This record gives sequence, C-alpha cells and structure tokens, in this order.
Amino acid sequence: MSEHHFRDAISAALGDGRPAAELDRVIEQAFPDLSVFREEDDLVIVAGETRRLLVRRVGPNLFRLSENAAASGSTNLLDAGGGQERDLDGLVEEIRAFAAI
Repeated sequence: MSEHHFRDAISAALGDGRPAAELDRVIEQAFPDLSVFREEDDLVIVAGETRRLLVRRVGPNLFRLSENAAASGSTNLLDAGGGQERDLDGLVEEIRAFAAI
C-alpha cells in the first residue's frame, strides 16, 4: 500500500472522531506481518514477540503513541500519561516506521 493510500485509509477509518481502535483493519491490510488488537478504544500493534506500539486518540487530530518492548502490551501506560503526542501525519509516520523495523 502506498504511503498516500495508507494515509487516506487511516484518515477515513478515523473520520467523525472514531477511536484509534478503528484502525485495526487498515493496519492488518497494509502490514499483514503485524498483529493488531483492540483494548477498549485503543489500538495495540504487535511486531514479533514483544514489540508493541500503543495508539490512543486524544483529540480531533491528536494521538498518543508509545512503543514498548514487553511481553504484554497494556495501554495502562497511556492512562498514566506516557508516550508522545502526534498529529495525523505523525501517526502515519510512526506506524510505517514501526512496521519497517
């Protein structure tokens, strides 16, 4: 999937203020080697056995992301304010970079 098409698919999935969990199908289609699951409204993207990218929507065009190397990928870290905030373009870049490693 091209970067432009990927960004459009993410934007469409997140339309009308939908939570990050709505990205599950987009990520699975674009990166079949990654595992994806929902934790309430959040999204957990898994690469290999322990790498996890946690994604939460925190505003209309704002997302909190945290990359972790842990056997369990709970979004409790995001509850505690961990991670970094990114806009939509930053979200796309972070996901593509995570998938490339």
